[in-house]
Amino acid sequence: MKPFLSLLCCLTLLPFSACGQDSASEEEQEKPSPPKAIAILDIKNSKEGSVPGGSSIVAGKWSVVSESESLQVLAEPLVVSRLEFGPEIREKGATILASGRAPGEGRIQSRFGAGLYGKNGFQVRLLPLRDELELVRRGAVLRSVVMPVEPSRSYTIELTIRADEDQWVIEGFAWDTEKGAEEATAIGYRIYDEELLFPLAGRPVLTGTPFSGEPVSFSAAQVFPEGYVREGGEDADPEEETTEEETSEEETSEEQGED
Repeated sequence: MKPFLSLLCCLTLLPFSACGQDSASEEEQEKPSPPKAIAILDIKNSKEGSVPGGSSIVAGKWSVVSESESLQVLAEPLVVSRLEFGPEIREKGATILASGRAPGEGRIQSRFGAGLYGKNGFQVRLLPLRDELELVRRGAVLRSVVMPVEPSRSYTIELTIRADEDQWVIEGFAWDTEKGAEEATAIGYRIYDEELLFPLAGRPVLTGTPFSGEPVSFSAAQVFPEGYVREGGEDADPEEETTEEETSEEETSEEQGED
């Protein structure tokens, strides 16, 4: 009798165990996979002195340095240098990530950034001189937050833009590349459709201004479609009330060059 009871118990429990496994496997299948990059700046496989395939120089002088596997913004001419890459993104959300460094000492230090939607879009920009992270559009600083920056180190910057009914949510992040995104500094902003004036349409862009006389360099850049989720770090706060600082590129350039 005892063997029969044991067998009955096993048969009774088996379906529940199988159901549990099926449920777990279904949950794994339902978990959405992260979106694939829609553009990657292939610096590593580019020729010395060239720019990566599919990219276009808008301003300044850019050049791949094979030894360091980097794309450099040369010190001359001293302009707000811009390089576009990847496909045009038109009025839909996306994320750009870029890693780079802006070496310099004293009160003359360089800066670099990354953005979406070309000249009429938004950029996130790192300023070692002021220890600040900025959100910028058409030369105007929309918002800035304090972020300690060591010019000799590499930093990764991220800009994520998404639609929220009749508004656009702009979120910027930056972190020491070696330390990872868990220690990211965040910055956020919201803008209504009617405030844009110019449509959000254009290619992803990298920017650099080598005030220090040393090249600004990028080691990586890639773009993701809407739905990208950054792992680790705090969230941006686009809900906080903000006022636009009318600081043009020229004004900021003059300040960077002061003794």
